[in-house]
Amino acid sequence: MATTILTAEGATRRTETTAKATYAPLVVLALAQIGTSSDSAAMNLATASLVGTLGATLDDIQMATTLFSLIAGAFMIAGGLIGVTIGLRRTLAIGLSLAALGEITAALSPAIFSFTWGGRVVTGLGVCLVTPSVLGLVAALYQGRQRAIAFGTIAGAAALSTLSPLILGIVMDSSGFRLTFAIMAAYFVVVLCCARLIPRTPASGGHTHFDVAGTVVAALGMGLVLFGVAHLSDWGIASPPEALPLHLVRAAPPTLPAIVVGLVLLGLLVPTERRAQRRGNPLIPRAFVTSPSVRAGLSAVALPFFYMGAVGILATPYLQLVTGFTALQTGMLSLLSGIPMFLLATFLPKLAPHLSSRLIIRVGFIAIACACGLMALGVQQHGVTTALFGGMALGGFGVGAVNSQSNNAVACAVTRKEAEQSGGIQGAARSIGLALGTALAGTFLLLTMAGGFAAQVASAGIDQSYVAPAAETASTLMSDSAFSDEARTWRADAAQVDKLVDVKASAQADAMRLSFGALGLLMAAGLLTTRHLVETAAPRAKQDKAKARRPR
Repeated sequence: MATTILTAEGATRRTETTAKATYAPLVVLALAQIGTSSDSAAMNLATASLVGTLGATLDDIQMATTLFSLIAGAFMIAGGLIGVTIGLRRTLAIGLSLAALGEITAALSPAIFSFTWGGRVVTGLGVCLVTPSVLGLVAALYQGRQRAIAFGTIAGAAALSTLSPLILGIVMDSSGFRLTFAIMAAYFVVVLCCARLIPRTPASGGHTHFDVAGTVVAALGMGLVLFGVAHLSDWGIASPPEALPLHLVRAAPPTLPAIVVGLVLLGLLVPTERRAQRRGNPLIPRAFVTSPSVRAGLSAVALPFFYMGAVGILATPYLQLVTGFTALQTGMLSLLSGIPMFLLATFLPKLAPHLSSRLIIRVGFIAIACACGLMALGVQQHGVTTALFGGMALGGFGVGAVNSQSNNAVACAVTRKEAEQSGGIQGAARSIGLALGTALAGTFLLLTMAGGFAAQVASAGIDQSYVAPAAETASTLMSDSAFSDEARTWRADAAQVDKLVDVKASAQADAMRLSFGALGLLMAAGLLTTRHLVETAAPRAKQDKAKARRPR
């Protein structure tokens, strides 16, 4: 494949032609993808170590996690524009440097304040540059079947990072968060050194103007929406809990206002980007708003992450808090979805290049919807059955199938320059999908648990004096023994305790089934978005020969 490279030196441009792209740069890009995903895993594992070493509270840790997600989501689109403005390889190098700096800052932090506002903020900014650069470089360096294989490899690398908690967990348990984040810093430095294997890419078109207005509006809009969505499950939308840290808004939590203001700002992006389009270097090219094919591709990018966020907030707490699975056992179960996700995303584009990409994505959505049904059947009143584990595995196959084609579907629906810039927009779609899946599934579960408990307790013959304290814990996942111990603190007799435990177990199991069922319906509805997907399958050999015989 011949690649034309343009580099700007003053007002002159120089054209260089490179040989057919090899897969050596792809290894570096895959390693970068694994690093960004593994960083999130390290943060998820660091709770106990941060509490013990830095004296952090759970609110402090939630702030660190939320702040990272807000920064990564808010500035991801801008990272794509930076890549096409100054060059994708340079942007990747800057992102890897920031990620390494953020990790070492976190490792050396003397307090949770510096860990959060130094380490996590800087790492988040680095991820905003790394993720768009990885996806943009795939579009820039590879074409045709090579590009399909390359995008599948990147999706497989993201799936492979599900194994990182097993390795990082051992380091975290034995040596704490400092060594863990120091290892992550060294990892990013190694990838940065290997980035020299990636061919230099041009600053597209030599534009000097940067869409500052669009970047500010998009960052504020995305940040507010993600902030509101992230706190739906713990702050609600009507009456705020007493622990709400924003003391100036006791009348109502800021979740719904933040989402509304954020959506208004995102709406203002349309006229803002219309003006930027005329100047030639918009944050969001027009095709990403007006093209049905691009919108369908972005839906295929976002929905699997919505599913993964939802399953993460549903299955993992239920397994640990209700059935008593340990963190290691839960991590091992992640292999059920991680392995098929990795295999399909990585090898399907290579082994079945002629298979319809639209069909693969549709089959993937059907598999994910069926997986949700299996997981719903696997939830029992006092535990789970093997159907839940089968659903997790089937969901991995479905996500792997969709991810193997979705990034390429977006890149093939736009021009070469827009494909290079699409990494930031696709990264934002991932972040939005993951945040929405986590928040909406968690909120739906809590509301249905509380409602189900209130509906069942009235007909269970439970003494009214125990209903009020029981209702306070009705929206919390708990094992039978934990809830039984809680009920005894209310001085309930054995008969009342047994009734309360049965009602609680029944309500939370029903809520889990309803949550998985609703998730399955949403994933099935994803099929409606596939009609406009670009077909990216490679033409078959016979068709190629027939085209070659046609007179020109």
